[in-house]
Amino acid sequence: MIKKIIYTVLLLVGLLFATTGCTAWLTIKPEGEVVLEDFWQSESSVESVLASCYRGLTEDDCISRMIVWGELRSDNMISSGIASTDMKKILDGDITSSNSFSSWASFYSVINYCNTVLYYAPSVVSRDLNFTQGDLRRVQAEAKTIRALCYFYLVRAFKEVPYVTIASVDDNQNYNFVKSTEDVVLDSLVIDLNAVRNWASNDFGNGAMNKGKITRNAVNTLLADIYLWKNDYTNCITACDRVLADTTLKLEAEDVVYPMVFSAGNSTESIFELQFNDNVQVNNTVRSLYGSSDFELGALSFPATLAFNTNDKVAGLYSPFAYKVPSTTVVEGLDDVRAKDSYYLYGGKYYIYKYAGYGRIVTNSGVTTYTFRNTTPNWIIYRKSDVILMKAEALAQLGSTAELKEAVDLVNLTYTRSNVLDAPLDVANYISKEEVQKLVLRERQREFLFEGKRWFDLVRLARRDGTTTNMNMYVETKASGAGGSLGAPVLNAMYMPVNKAELEANPYMTQNPFYEESGSSSTR
Repeated sequence: MIKKIIYTVLLLVGLLFATTGCTAWLTIKPEGEVVLEDFWQSESSVESVLASCYRGLTEDDCISRMIVWGELRSDNMISSGIASTDMKKILDGDITSSNSFSSWASFYSVINYCNTVLYYAPSVVSRDLNFTQGDLRRVQAEAKTIRALCYFYLVRAFKEVPYVTIASVDDNQNYNFVKSTEDVVLDSLVIDLNAVRNWASNDFGNGAMNKGKITRNAVNTLLADIYLWKNDYTNCITACDRVLADTTLKLEAEDVVYPMVFSAGNSTESIFELQFNDNVQVNNTVRSLYGSSDFELGALSFPATLAFNTNDKVAGLYSPFAYKVPSTTVVEGLDDVRAKDSYYLYGGKYYIYKYAGYGRIVTNSGVTTYTFRNTTPNWIIYRKSDVILMKAEALAQLGSTAELKEAVDLVNLTYTRSNVLDAPLDVANYISKEEVQKLVLRERQREFLFEGKRWFDLVRLARRDGTTTNMNMYVETKASGAGGSLGAPVLNAMYMPVNKAELEANPYMTQNPFYEESGSSSTR
């Protein structure tokens, strides 16, 4: 809830640079309550609380919402049979304000950490000569970008949310806020990010920190994502180009994508990922929802209607793999390595393998077997392929002949990486602007399966259409004959309801429009 958070200073121990390749670099040790003004005396105090902003994002409540808000309602996910009651209700389209995943408290906790850093850090410049104006600007860039990332998740999940930029530091403050419109929040984020994007560092001197902390590339990537959400395609492309100009960002080769990107972590294509380590902070959410060698099967799985069994070459009716392009002989993804690396068939169900697995082995007989990790994976927010396909999406929306060709060329960067036996896709086989747009959406589905992006991709589609009709056609493909609608009957139903506790605690809070009368998205 948005209320006064009793501020406990959480000193963070970072920088684990062990030669064994340990990539987790931050941890938290509670040090008890401290008078705030007395605490902010040195650079180390600033860095400690800044690190708590990162640490807050790795909490189970945040990671689970990144998955639930960004993926669960999409065509990519169904219950394996052991999903929680609240997740099952969301999967069934029964979404109410009492559902635990309608709570936004964990993200506002991170926002308050960021606001606190931004409030107190400027005073430290005059107290610690080692903390320079340049250091302050870099800290402000990190804190404002983390705050913007939190608000971007909230806007995509709820549309209208309270926009709070003041720190909870005074018992006399009023903590009952009204909701701001989506445009007010997003426009504010764009202003903030453009103001600080050149203040962010692009090299912290350590691989894990360059991927686990906010860099200039991370700021520009978040900007591109927000512009894409706003349908500001020209600015989206400009922001993407700033990132793609960095030659140190390189797509991993086909044969090492899975082990380098989703197992080892902090790969050459990573832009920003949340750092985990079994000795510091375990990614319990991925272990429980996707599975591991310790937790065994995950709570979520992939619909058979979308799956492609690479061993017997049998595809579900709506699979983005083995997809036959209309009016052509082209079949996309018959040898796509992402089908092997993202999910696996066990006991008649397709379980999630991405993040949960460690390595894939193909036997002499051609049968694929899997091994599962007993270590905890980093959670990737952005990587280079996301920037490539955001730019492709923006170009496809602009839609000139040259822009459509460039969009297909960009899709080929990720597609041919995962389909080394296939010829590159030819723009001549995608005869309209709409076909190129659908190609980009398919490629994003193949590339980002289970990475917390698919529902947001479908919401962008519906917002452009001005109707949920096409969105629902995608979502219904996972129903497999089940009764009832799994999509959203109207645009406002795409968003989550405000949690019941928020409405009870804050007299100024209002419910999201679709839930005002029915109280549930299951009333259709």
